[in-house]
Amino acid sequence: MTDVNRKALYIAQECLKAGMTVAGAAGVLANVAAESGFNPRNLQDSYEKAVGYNDDSYTIAVDNGSYHNFTGDQAGYGLPQWTASDRKAKMLAYFRQHGKSIGDFVTQVEYMIIDIRTYGSRKAWQTCISSSDPYDCGYAVCKYYEICDNLEASSKYRGNQAKEKWLGFIQASLSSGLAVEPPKEPEPVKVDDEGIPIPQTWPPRTIDAHCSGWPEVWLLQALLKCRGYNVLKDGNWTEELTRAVRIFQGASGLEADGVVGPNTYVALGLDRAIFQKE
Repeated sequence: MTDVNRKALYIAQECLKAGMTVAGAAGVLANVAAESGFNPRNLQDSYEKAVGYNDDSYTIAVDNGSYHNFTGDQAGYGLPQWTASDRKAKMLAYFRQHGKSIGDFVTQVEYMIIDIRTYGSRKAWQTCISSSDPYDCGYAVCKYYEICDNLEASSKYRGNQAKEKWLGFIQASLSSGLAVEPPKEPEPVKVDDEGIPIPQTWPPRTIDAHCSGWPEVWLLQALLKCRGYNVLKDGNWTEELTRAVRIFQGASGLEADGVVGPNTYVALGLDRAIFQKE
């Protein structure tokens, strides 16, 4: 079973436990598939450049408190892409109350079902617990809960997806007796006393401009900062960080390619011995 199907089946199981019909669960799956592709850390693509983060670095920054505008930036996030300030504020409060990362899949599923049940007119919830028509459920979840752009067209599309794809997926799983345990989450990122992520692999991995959010980027920024370079410690690899790396590499007699590997780490002060194979 693929990771997406495993996550989809887990969401369906939880929807059924909460009292939704099979059609209602299909409507929820159609919505989540369209909004995030079942990625709980999904940050709305059109906002990545605006906020300066990718999926992972955004999640880490909100979790450790280095990013303070989660509730006000209007960037969609998570399985159903929570967007509005009041909805993101309630979501964040719930996760902090339970001591969970905002990107935790199981907690997002739990909260999403609560949110559908209590949000607004509750029309999406009422439809999902009473209707046997997957089209109606997909349409209602989008129209009354998601309230996304191009609302009518999006609602019809998700209604059709619930009917043509996700109803059959759930029915086939139920008829075969298939069930899944909560998907295993990645180990939580370890942080130091200042909330800065600590690399989980040692020696640190080779990194470049494609590695925003990696703990090694935070390490790199801290090492450069100690040497007087004016870089932010936020885990985000920017053009400014690339310039700082290249300047440092050139001043250290290294190839100024912007790729941080063993030689650059050693020049920054790490012991060469840690990069030697045993």
